[in-house]
Amino acid sequence: MMGSQNIPGTRFPSYLICGRLTTMLTIKSVEHVMEAWLKLKRQVPMRGAAALEELTEVLEQVREALPDWRREVPEARGPYGRRVLFEAPWAELVLIHIPAGSATCIHDHGASIGCGVVLEGSLVNRLYRLDEFGYPLLRGERAIAEGGEYAAPIGQIHQLANPGHSRAVSLHLYAPRLSASKTYYPYEQVLDFVI
Repeated sequence: MMGSQNIPGTRFPSYLICGRLTTMLTIKSVEHVMEAWLKLKRQVPMRGAAALEELTEVLEQVREALPDWRREVPEARGPYGRRVLFEAPWAELVLIHIPAGSATCIHDHGASIGCGVVLEGSLVNRLYRLDEFGYPLLRGERAIAEGGEYAAPIGQIHQLANPGHSRAVSLHLYAPRLSASKTYYPYEQVLDFVI
């Protein structure tokens, strides 16, 4: 076994190259996933549809290498649970648990692009635009069944909701790592704060 020092620029311990992992117990091909990450790192900064396609391909490879993801589902504290599985300046991999009847805040992803896949249950991806005063207005929504994917280009404002009767779990990949994300509140909700 190699030492337990991290691979430079990542939170991946160096022993991952030997195929051993402590928090995600069975990864069938760590080398394959690492190749995908390295490929992703060379693409920074990622922009446009081609970058989203590549990010989605990397997410699919990571998903195939994480057969025991159910062991890593975070507890929902507040409207949802979030567990970072991997983080480096050029990428972030997150497992999200949205309980039945809950939703994320309306938000963007700052300067990051992202994609996600529903591993269990189903979600609704609600898309928003800002009105002339900066308040979010619903412009559409799309149901995402188990196994379905979604993409989040830079500038997208959205909310993931679980209107179902059982939990929903999804795996998300962002590039670069999330920073400067912004939360948006509908006018009606802001008005409630004032009154």
